[in-house]
Amino acid sequence: MKGLRLTIARQTVSSILDTLGDDDFFNIIAYNEELHYVEPCLNETLVQADLTNKDHFREHLDKLFAKGIGMLDVALTEAFELLSNFNQTGRGSGCSQAIMLVTDGAVETYDDVFAKYNWPERKVRIFPYLIGRESAFADNLKWMACANKGYFTQISTLADVQENVMEYLHVLSRPKVIDQEHDIVWTEAYIDSTLPQAQKLEDNQGPVLMTTVAMPVFSTKNETRNRGILLGVVGTDVPVSELLKTIPKWKLGIHGYAFAITNNGYILTHPDLRPLYEEGKKRRKPNYSSVDLSEVEWEDKEDVLRNAMVNRKTGTFSIEVKKTVDKGVSASPQIILNTKNRTALSICLSLCVF
Repeated sequence: MKGLRLTIARQTVSSILDTLGDDDFFNIIAYNEELHYVEPCLNETLVQADLTNKDHFREHLDKLFAKGIGMLDVALTEAFELLSNFNQTGRGSGCSQAIMLVTDGAVETYDDVFAKYNWPERKVRIFPYLIGRESAFADNLKWMACANKGYFTQISTLADVQENVMEYLHVLSRPKVIDQEHDIVWTEAYIDSTLPQAQKLEDNQGPVLMTTVAMPVFSTKNETRNRGILLGVVGTDVPVSELLKTIPKWKLGIHGYAFAITNNGYILTHPDLRPLYEEGKKRRKPNYSSVDLSEVEWEDKEDVLRNAMVNRKTGTFSIEVKKTVDKGVSASPQIILNTKNRTALSICLSLCVF
């Protein structure tokens, strides 16, 4: 796999990364006669597909080069064992599992590997991407996809990459379409500008913090439902300031404040979240959309508050706070968890000043 085919392979992997979100976990393994994790420091594990990790792996993709003979059976074995071991840790999302095979050919079907690791349950789907115009090995790769509930795709040019990579999403979405699962998803906070007709929602002009809420769209026809066809996704952008208007500020007290996080612990809104270098300017800080709650709530050293919110617990509890407020020390705050919103969890913090 050299020249243009290697370039297409790199772009294919990069495009696959684009389809992953904060709820996904991944790793990239290159192989010839031996295995080579793209990031050697992250061997034998999966990492969260946040913006920082994806950009880091993309930098290492440029260092890949073709050498030797690809031992696909060794690579498949490593991939299956990686998924199995990671699932046993309980740290993964525990949802759909897939192996994306980007290759220029397969000399056999490697059914012995699948029989050992994936059959008869077939919990891991196989998605082979055949790079190049040659189709001598297409039948083997098609068999691997069909035998493991996956989908085969051939990518001949760079122009084919984006469209063909997206095909696997239709396959993974079929169970949700058949079961009519209307999951509602809220994105992390991001900087954007409101449309002129919507600027009346904002007190300040210019870039503002936004979030997007989206859900899948299914067909009610039995034929479409049985085949599991996802029609699309509908969503709308919501200024974070609109969410803040729902907070009962009179319950917070003079030294109280409220904030919201995503189900991954990233801040949706917080008094200490400063996404821009200068107020009112468009220059954004790097990774501003993936600021973890533990980075601003210093008193929550054991992540008690963070874990409770991520796990959607309700109720009240106290944590020790040592911070000067008006020449006094605030301590024993009351934490009120509110999980009415399934994704963006909010709390009210009331401080007792001594």
